[in-house]
Amino acid sequence: MAMSGYDRQSFYQIGIALMGIDVLLKAAQSGDANACLKMAMAWLTGQDVPGQDTAKGRHWLEKASAGGNVEAKRFLGLIYLRGMDVVPDFDKAVALLEDASRYGDAEAAFSLASFLGGSRDEWYNADKAIEWLNQAAVAGLPRAQCHLGYCLQHGVLIGQDREEAVKWFARAAAAGDAGAMLTLAEHFQAGSMVPQDSARAYGLAKTAAQKGWSVAGEYAESLAAGSDDIPSTMEHLLPRADEISISHPGSLPVVIPEMLAWQPRAVLMRNFASTFECAEIANAARQHLMPSFVVEEDGRLSKHRVRTSYEVRLRSGLRNIVMQALEQRMAVWSHFPVENAEYPLILHYENSQSFEQHYDYFIPEDFVMGEGPLEFGGQRIATQLIYLNEKFEGGETRFDLTDLVLKPERGMCMLFFNTTPDGNVDPFSRHTGVGVTSGEKWLMARWIREIPFDQPAREIKRDQYRQP
Repeated sequence: MAMSGYDRQSFYQIGIALMGIDVLLKAAQSGDANACLKMAMAWLTGQDVPGQDTAKGRHWLEKASAGGNVEAKRFLGLIYLRGMDVVPDFDKAVALLEDASRYGDAEAAFSLASFLGGSRDEWYNADKAIEWLNQAAVAGLPRAQCHLGYCLQHGVLIGQDREEAVKWFARAAAAGDAGAMLTLAEHFQAGSMVPQDSARAYGLAKTAAQKGWSVAGEYAESLAAGSDDIPSTMEHLLPRADEISISHPGSLPVVIPEMLAWQPRAVLMRNFASTFECAEIANAARQHLMPSFVVEEDGRLSKHRVRTSYEVRLRSGLRNIVMQALEQRMAVWSHFPVENAEYPLILHYENSQSFEQHYDYFIPEDFVMGEGPLEFGGQRIATQLIYLNEKFEGGETRFDLTDLVLKPERGMCMLFFNTTPDGNVDPFSRHTGVGVTSGEKWLMARWIREIPFDQPAREIKRDQYRQP
């Protein structure tokens, strides 16, 4: 006699306790969507099975999704979105995440908002992004509440409302979101939208650091000197409703460009990115890091002793709203459109890791325009670097043919040109990422091309691109 849904679930639970994976497999093979999901998780994590097998995990996720399991739809959507052992398939990813979101899955709605609001291609959709982000925030997802606060604070995707932004940050922080704690710490330290209170700023930053958020710890250390009488509970750290007001204008740092050098042309903006933005990018990138590569003359990527860091390229599917907003700001400052730049690269250096002296441009004698790394976009004419943290030793950016050495500060952004005004490559742009001797260094690099990066460069005629 066929078992009812209740009986089958009871059989499944008892069987797992007594027989383990074999009973789970039988339940999955019989069409139990929850069992299919658990089989998928077993293969994806390698627990209770012979070994990790993402293909088998994906197979069971497909079964669970087809059976209506909402969590499986979300997991499967993220696999296709991020290209986890598969070629990214954004059409399939969006369909799965939308389906899960319509069933009330807040994580799926947040992932969908991050993709649609963080893309810099045809998938970008501000209206849909804010719709899904609001749904996830209202449903109580702390990460979504923090990102909604960010959008309201900066007028990203939606009209600016700084008071409402702080309220969303407070909700997210109360629910344990480290990013919201960190940005509230910045507000208290600056007296922006809330009364100036260094003790509460320190307490919030320290709590964010205790939750394992990169960059939060060094920010807390920088606040420790003025942090007497720290409130002991999160309730007392958070802003009260009557404290949130535009009557607190704050003293946010003024961002003024500084000319560093004319050979190479290099300009600096301190405090370009907030501590929250730096931390958000570093923490989002950490889970995707892989060993860094260099570009060979034939266009292949290979590991090389000159470059020993770890990295991740922030392509579509790995980006979010904060990254998109920050890149838009970088584009405005550089006077080059977003589409002229390669996708930003997040670099992570640990003790003894470095990037020995090199050029960011492709040496004209070694590369042919329209081929290999110059197939699209043309030459790398400029570089932007955002230093995401500062609590480490070593790690300076040194221009080897000049006396320019830049010691990183959290949030500073440097723009330097790899070519001279007449179009020649500039040998003075040769530089070194000095080795880190203690701590860890986080860096965001953005290389700007002469034409949009998705356009073929074979028609570009640049006889002047020759090594002087």
